[in-house]
Amino acid sequence: MENLKILLVCKDKNYINIIKTVLLSVTKNISVCDNIADSIEEMSNNNYKFYIAENKLFNKDFTIKHFVNAYQDTDLIVVASEPSYSDGSKSISNGAREYINLKDDICILPNKILDIYNEKNEQSKLKEKLLNNYLLDSNNDEYKKMLHQCEKVAKSKANVLLIGETGSGKEVAAKYIHLCSPRCTSSFLAVNCSAYTETLLESELFGHEQGSFTGAVKSKQGKFELANNGSLFLDEVGDINLTTQVKLLRVLETKRVERLGSNKEKLIDYRLISATNKDLTKEVIDNNFREDFFYRISSIVIHIPPLRKRKEDIELLVNYFLQISQEENEIKINHIEPDVMNFLYTYDYPGNIRELKSIIDRMVVLSNNGIITKNEFPVLFNIHKDSKEVKIKEEKTFNKIIPFKDYVKNSEAEYLTWVLNETNGNVAEAARQLNISARQVFNKINEYDIKKKS
Repeated sequence: MENLKILLVCKDKNYINIIKTVLLSVTKNISVCDNIADSIEEMSNNNYKFYIAENKLFNKDFTIKHFVNAYQDTDLIVVASEPSYSDGSKSISNGAREYINLKDDICILPNKILDIYNEKNEQSKLKEKLLNNYLLDSNNDEYKKMLHQCEKVAKSKANVLLIGETGSGKEVAAKYIHLCSPRCTSSFLAVNCSAYTETLLESELFGHEQGSFTGAVKSKQGKFELANNGSLFLDEVGDINLTTQVKLLRVLETKRVERLGSNKEKLIDYRLISATNKDLTKEVIDNNFREDFFYRISSIVIHIPPLRKRKEDIELLVNYFLQISQEENEIKINHIEPDVMNFLYTYDYPGNIRELKSIIDRMVVLSNNGIITKNEFPVLFNIHKDSKEVKIKEEKTFNKIIPFKDYVKNSEAEYLTWVLNETNGNVAEAARQLNISARQVFNKINEYDIKKKS
């Protein structure tokens, strides 16, 4: 593989010859330096995939951590003629991909290089697939900073908490962290914590044995087990009740999972990413969220900016979603009235990117002969921003007096019907936006006999 360029940094000529001979099985494109200073100059002039260096050549002025931070696109492999467990552990924790014993294990070096090279190629393919489904290009400094933070934290094992408004793209950021991490070829599993009751959420996360509760007709693996060697994403983590938080805290501390109805623990290697649209510090103060659990899940906190703070990206996103919606619905849009475009560029999108996509999908579907006008899409202009609240313009007419409780009941039913229509019948999403539980929404649906629109 001639595109696989390797820089070897070694002082001992005998070892240089041995390592070069071994590396010839993977590439002939090998350069050699006998000191760190020369290697840094060489790195500045060439694009090396791998940097293989003796551990004793690093010093306090240029450490392994310095190299990893400075050359993030180059994989570092440390080799040692006098290896030690502590030195190897420190090298790996500082960012080296491998630590190899020059005397005994040099023969495995080519396979290690090929494994890393193939893994990065697979990672690139997966990231490309993500980019085909989501737009991560941005002209906004805050959003670009967020993406950089995702890339940086991906290389660590730290638990990450993503905070941001509903629809701002927290799950996309979580997937991006996963695909930028060494775990990218393993599973990414997402759990919406607000969509489950306490028992069902614990079953979903921890798994259960047959007969452990009513309805457990067979054993089931939980998401922790399924995420072994991969990443587990807990969305809406702020909705987890205090009892389940205690159980999760133990799993996070021990990395051991016990299925419901079992007394056997399994050691699981996973990366935890959580997300919420709530102010968890306030939830802790109000005793709705455990302080110890909060600190455990938030080693790194990354803020996802809302769409109204990314006005520079509106045009990019509008064009992106227009293209996708036309392809999905097989409708060609030839013209959009200026008033509609002005609305799209100036609206504040309280529902963020999810709302923008929904609006554009409706625009495309309701278009006439490839033309979108405001007259054909009145719902757009029945929503306006006023004092940071989204209100529905509505004229009410009354023809008789009824008990006030009946009026409240009728209004509540009408509003809930509208919300469910806006969320395409997604009860969990409606509950999130209404800031009530999914069970409460189901109770209201049954109480008011609300029928799903066909």
